[in-house]
Amino acid sequence: MSQILQFLYSKLFSSPKINLDLVKSSNASLVASQPLVAVFVGGTSNIGMHAVKSLAATDGTSGKGLRAYIIGRNAKAAKEIISECQQLCPTGQFRFIQANDLALIKDVDHVSAELIKAEEKEAKAAGETPRIDILVMTQAIFNPWEPRNGMTQLLPYAPTAL
Repeated sequence: MSQILQFLYSKLFSSPKINLDLVKSSNASLVASQPLVAVFVGGTSNIGMHAVKSLAATDGTSGKGLRAYIIGRNAKAAKEIISECQQLCPTGQFRFIQANDLALIKDVDHVSAELIKAEEKEAKAAGETPRIDILVMTQAIFNPWEPRNGMTQLLPYAPTAL
């Protein structure tokens, strides 16, 4: 096991346990306080997918409104996630933004521009100021510390770009 993985493993399992009921209560208070705009980068699978579904479920029972942008590579998965989220939160707005490789500056620029354009349009229609209240970044990064041959405009650390 690499030193990095050993370090992460030791921190993960030696840290104090989080009270799940307290987290759920805090989340319910947040969605009940105001309409929310959330962006899920890497939202079409794993942690990102579960995070968007959990927020939709919480907002669907006690929220004041939710506008969620799901950024990812898998359009088919996004369609299924959006369908489930609309059942969990019928008043919520869910939109998919296609990404290819967020380790590339041009893809980050493209996704960012599309997100800004969509949020400006939706906020204007709702009589609101464009904003992002919650940003969840769980996009896949495969060996970010190793260079990828033949790639131009590659960001050194993908999570820092968006």
